[in-house]
Amino acid sequence: MLGVSKKVVSAVELTRLSMAFGAITDLWLIVILSRSRDEYHYMPVATMPLAQALVCSAVTAVGLFSFAAALNDLLDAKHDRIFSPNRPIAAGEIGAAQAFTVALASLLLALVGVLSFGSGALFIALLIAGGTLFYNATAKHIPGVGLLTIGVLHAGNMLIPNDQFTFTLPAWLAMTHATGVATIMHFVQAKRPALSKRALWMLISGWFICSACMIGFGISKSSGSFWPESTPWYGPIVPAIAIAAFVPVVLRKMKRAQSPVIAAEKVARYGALWQSLYAAAWLFSWGENWWAIIALAVAGVGFGAMTLLKELGGSTDQPIAYRG
Repeated sequence: MLGVSKKVVSAVELTRLSMAFGAITDLWLIVILSRSRDEYHYMPVATMPLAQALVCSAVTAVGLFSFAAALNDLLDAKHDRIFSPNRPIAAGEIGAAQAFTVALASLLLALVGVLSFGSGALFIALLIAGGTLFYNATAKHIPGVGLLTIGVLHAGNMLIPNDQFTFTLPAWLAMTHATGVATIMHFVQAKRPALSKRALWMLISGWFICSACMIGFGISKSSGSFWPESTPWYGPIVPAIAIAAFVPVVLRKMKRAQSPVIAAEKVARYGALWQSLYAAAWLFSWGENWWAIIALAVAGVGFGAMTLLKELGGSTDQPIAYRG
């Protein structure tokens, strides 16, 4: 029984499953907002039963997230044996063949979930899968490209339920947040190749170009409107509060970390958790208060799952202690 439990924990660690709650709420956000607007009444996300839309989007999010995480560990196994020996493959808890099977199964699971949203969603999901391969094979070795690629993949993920969604600020925030989190982790861990001045300028320039294209596209498709009409007056304030709150939290967690590796892990965990808080903020800003509360509850579940996994992962070789 103990061996089975360790295998389950190792599989969850391989796929970073406890960090996938943010990806789920990202897609749920688009599902709820799409169904609240009449202009999307003809799309599958609006015509299918709500339960089906939520389940399919959750399956898609978990599948793509797990695929990316397992593929990353599989291709980084040699590096992890030196710098992150506790990762499942590096520690010998999961073999390379098993990790490949998990990655492939996760991708197939995502494609099954995405089929309900139509051919456009399937095309985007395939692009994200291809972008994930591009990142792991090439882009991550070019920091100015790789860090931005992470953000673009997060933004593209949000378009899966509705590839015609014109309010692009949530996708832009997802891109900016993911790029920022990845950049902080790169600096904290002093990853190689280093983010040189040239690479940093490449990253900043790419972010500005992607931001202009993303926001400009949304405005052009919304008849020149930057923010949707008929939303509460406090709409822009709530997401702004969520953005501002992330900075002191992550700085505090980094300060309390005992090593750069632990600091980077905390940035990754809280960065993933904050995606659910962003989803709640956007829902509050649209007046979808009950759904916002559900998003907050999902964030709480995600935090509990991350804490529990850290306890289970550490309980085999050290005393159980709070590691949030």
